[in-house]
Amino acid sequence: MILSSKLEPDLQLWSRVEQIILLPWFYLTAFKSGDPSSRHMLMISDVQTLEELSLAESASITIESIQLATPPAMNGEDRWLMEQLTEITYIPTSKGAARHYRFRVKEGAVYTNSSDVGLEMEQGNITRVVFSLG
Repeated sequence: MILSSKLEPDLQLWSRVEQIILLPWFYLTAFKSGDPSSRHMLMISDVQTLEELSLAESASITIESIQLATPPAMNGEDRWLMEQLTEITYIPTSKGAARHYRFRVKEGAVYTNSSDVGLEMEQGNITRVVFSLG
């Protein structure tokens, strides 16, 4: 059984994916618990899906690593970067249903999505760790 099909019953495989929105994404390496020889790689476009996988981890999935891919406006460079993710924290907002996150990578850099309206005022309001890999 392919790990991806366990996560998404109507799985469709693609030879390439175009992302035109300049938002971060995740490249996850995981395996079925108890079978580290069968690694699977998943490209994930949102924190909610990543969190669902993280919750499923204890049952049947072991997450080995997650790479965070950040666009230039987010990482301060002139190109996309892919770095080892170590932590995602949730920053609630005082207004509306917007979700803000802070991402920490192995090298120590911390990223937020600067296009999130109101995020600057909420930075000290972290309520929970969504994901952590030590």
